[in-house]
Amino acid sequence: MISDFAKAVRGSLAAAERLRSRKLLDHEERVGRLCGVLGGLLGLEAGHVEVLAFTASLHDIGKLVIPESVLSKPGRLDEEEWRIMRRHSAFGAEILRESGDPVGMLAADIALQHHECWDGSGYPDGLRGTGILREARIAGICDVYDAIREERPYKAPVCHEQAMRLILEGDANGRTLPAKFDPELLGVFAAHSEVFRRTYEAGRS
Repeated sequence: MISDFAKAVRGSLAAAERLRSRKLLDHEERVGRLCGVLGGLLGLEAGHVEVLAFTASLHDIGKLVIPESVLSKPGRLDEEEWRIMRRHSAFGAEILRESGDPVGMLAADIALQHHECWDGSGYPDGLRGTGILREARIAGICDVYDAIREERPYKAPVCHEQAMRLILEGDANGRTLPAKFDPELLGVFAAHSEVFRRTYEAGRS
């Protein structure tokens, strides 16, 4: 159950995100909805799905403290900029743990682990397989799908079909190798591709 306190904290953080970057807030909200859909398809009970969608919508809150020169750079990040960007996971966890609320603590764990990968190649801790919180694995694949599809300062938007190919088959530079994702989640994504398309596009209207 999501407490009124947790909802109030989310509202305050959303206001801060809106002031910093409307695109960041929109991305987080879409990822939350995508996670709710995926959680439902995985058979999670309704209350769990609600909490998952709520907490996943805070996964990138740590980007509030990333310098604008890094967050909005139109080209590829250099090594130092990438080191700074990667810290958003830990920053987000630190921000969310301050609430002391159980839902906030779950959101903190998702924020910390959503860039961990099934094959151990993620960050910040190189966690692997089921050593990654399931909710974070769900947020991770939804985050990647949304990030691929939307326009970013360093890239053009990508259509649904190409985004699915990149997730299910990988890309030339190895950033979206299917080995990075929980195989169960990949299977659900493949089987319900159109559901994710519709959910993403509804969040863009």
